[in-house]
Amino acid sequence: MFNTQTQYQTLSQFLTEIKEFFQDWAEYRWIVAEIARVDSDKNGHYWFELVEKSNGDIIAQTGAVLWKGNVDTIHNFYLKTGINIQRGLKILFLGKAIFHEKYGFKINIFQIDPSYTLGEMEIRKKEVLERLEKEGLLEKNKAFEIPIIIQKIAIISSESAAGYEDFLKILKDNKYGFKFYIRLYDSFVQGQEAVTSILNALNQCALEYEKYDVIVIIRGGGSVVDLQCFDEYEIAKKIANMPLPVLTGIGHTRDKTVADHVAHSSFKTPSEVAKFILEKALNFDSQIESLKKLITNKAKFIINMEISKNNNYAKTIRISVNGLLNKLKSRMNSLLTDTGKVVFTRFNTEKEKLFRIKNLFHKNTNQRLKNEVIKINSINNRTILKVSQFLTKSKFNLTRNHQAITEKTKNLMHIKTIELRQIEDKLRLLSPENILKRGYSITYFNGKALKNAGNVNIGDNIEIYLFKGKIWGKVRKKEEGNGKLNLF
Repeated sequence: MFNTQTQYQTLSQFLTEIKEFFQDWAEYRWIVAEIARVDSDKNGHYWFELVEKSNGDIIAQTGAVLWKGNVDTIHNFYLKTGINIQRGLKILFLGKAIFHEKYGFKINIFQIDPSYTLGEMEIRKKEVLERLEKEGLLEKNKAFEIPIIIQKIAIISSESAAGYEDFLKILKDNKYGFKFYIRLYDSFVQGQEAVTSILNALNQCALEYEKYDVIVIIRGGGSVVDLQCFDEYEIAKKIANMPLPVLTGIGHTRDKTVADHVAHSSFKTPSEVAKFILEKALNFDSQIESLKKLITNKAKFIINMEISKNNNYAKTIRISVNGLLNKLKSRMNSLLTDTGKVVFTRFNTEKEKLFRIKNLFHKNTNQRLKNEVIKINSINNRTILKVSQFLTKSKFNLTRNHQAITEKTKNLMHIKTIELRQIEDKLRLLSPENILKRGYSITYFNGKALKNAGNVNIGDNIEIYLFKGKIWGKVRKKEEGNGKLNLF
């Protein structure tokens, strides 16, 4: 049975007493805590849920309020850090314990120190960088050599990010007509799920790395807190160990994230990454054009040199043959002259002998005279026969020498023709057609190489040169820049 003499208080009286105790005892103090939740009401007051963690576990938790009259401290915090007050942020604030009969215990936040939050983030970032350097990961991805031309690109970004749209627009609308294969690995790039999402995308890229030339991580700017996921050790470690060069264009100008430090190359914005890729393609195209001109000029020079050499060879051979023929002709004439002299000298000698015999043996019989005549005729016939045989042999030798010279000339011309063909084969190996073996093609319009889709109209006839064959076609459709393409 209740004793009416017992002293008691109502709940409001008891809580009011506690409230008065807090008012007498509480003082403003600097406190460190992590924001677990923050909301604002229609009156402009901010309501917080603050926690302290140890090894990931919450060891202290309480509510807090920042009244409308002190809201300038939030604006000042943003102006000095570029960070909105949000969940996951660790802050140093000037606060005082308060108690209300209806709403219970809370901390009244009077002022927030922006330098502490920035300092905590920088300390953590520095620790991550030091760990990566100690493990030899800071320069690991930089050891890869970026291809001369980047055509196959894996993108890690949010599909809705403005930076991703800027990146696509620069590559897709390039005035040079370059085509790129791009695949997006859609992921969160801020918030609590960002780290897991980006790691999953990187793992998928690593499994399919043979399909790509580079991996590009882009975002589109944001506050320091928005970019915190790119300072995480696990993401940085994964980037460093990727089997391809990693390019970053996270979109910030104040400072580099840890991801920028471990990537092969970092750029301030996604647009700068796209311009870098486009510039490499343009440089490669210029090198191809220069090489084409160099090969053409070199080929013309070599062909002209060989033609000149062959002309000189032919001229030298003609002069040699004519000289040899003239020598043979002169020798033949000399032989004929000498032979004629011998014949006529012998003939005269025999004739004189005949006359001597005739005078000496005038008294001989007619038979002796006939015998002498026969003897002279025989000698004359033998002489003529020898002259004829000599002339026949000389003519045969002349014909044989002429044939030998002609055959040698043909062989020499044949050898030089083979050498010229070998040189032509070498030039053919250096010709632009061999470049087409790599899978490139050349499109001509009105006799000129086509580099820009804007130079043709629907219905125009075009010629496409492949490594094997040639295709005639008609333009049926042009890409107008709307819609999403993986290959453009």
